[in-house]
Amino acid sequence: PFFHRTHQTLCIGRFMKSADRRAMRRRSLPRKALMEYEIRNEILPTYFQIGYFSLQQGIELGEPSKLYPSPISALHYHHCIELGICLSGSGETHIENRIYHFKRGDMQYIAPNTPHLSRANEGEQCEWIWIFIDPKKISPYPDKNGFERFWDIAGKGFNGVFAAHEHPLLFKRITDLYESSRDDKYSDIDHFLIAGQILIESARIGNIDKNQSRLQISKQIKPALVYIRENYTDPQAMSAERIAANCGLSISHFRNLFKNDIGMTLPQYINQTKLSAAVHLLETTDKPITQIATEAGFYEVAYFNRVFRKVYGMTPKDMRRYRNHETKS
Repeated sequence: PFFHRTHQTLCIGRFMKSADRRAMRRRSLPRKALMEYEIRNEILPTYFQIGYFSLQQGIELGEPSKLYPSPISALHYHHCIELGICLSGSGETHIENRIYHFKRGDMQYIAPNTPHLSRANEGEQCEWIWIFIDPKKISPYPDKNGFERFWDIAGKGFNGVFAAHEHPLLFKRITDLYESSRDDKYSDIDHFLIAGQILIESARIGNIDKNQSRLQISKQIKPALVYIRENYTDPQAMSAERIAANCGLSISHFRNLFKNDIGMTLPQYINQTKLSAAVHLLETTDKPITQIATEAGFYEVAYFNRVFRKVYGMTPKDMRRYRNHETKS
């Protein structure tokens, strides 16, 4: 409903075979598939992933990336849609408090601002390719109200990992976008039209999560989690006094609520958030360890090394050496 009629006609005429069009006209809505996943009964720290990609044209195809069997102690999020295709191996994807088990050929659709992270199974060689879509840059609506409706649809559709037989049309559209992104004969408008089809199909599928079990976080604590995500590198902002005040609570009441809801103390949660940001920098940059410590919010390298070893069982230097060895092998 959010594409102009001319856009719909061009999109369907160019990218859907006649058999697809006939099937679309006569089919009834398919029975919604139940996704296989486990529920994680603990809250993981979440941080905004900075500088991982640049969406100059609204859509970007990433390079094939290896996943490692590292423990997941925190999740990240970003302001775009993330589509993924598993090229090899198997592992698990954490999306909010759901844990999906993927294998070669599976895909993922992750809505904007959704906490997530993936890892390989022990002993597996796992590789993914990701496509990132910025709804702001592909929206066909010039006015603010239309854009907000488009953004709302982009964030409220299907969200999870799936196999081809579960959502065949969504699977096909993501494959179309992947293949067209590798072919120079397709223009940006071609990519935008396919991306629009993907959003339409995701919205049609909707939220098929039949398990209503959700981690119960009190409304009083949620502002603290957002505040920590946005300010974890600022030591003054990370004082218990400021975070409690952001929630409108006394320090003692806030600490009790936080521990009950999150399952860890405030300092533990903040450190986990910082450490996960440091791991991301270790894996994706060649920056010195001291610089990574500072950018992740640790201003004493000795303390950074100590808490890093306690959580991951190795020093930051050892983790970088391990990653480099795995990449070469």
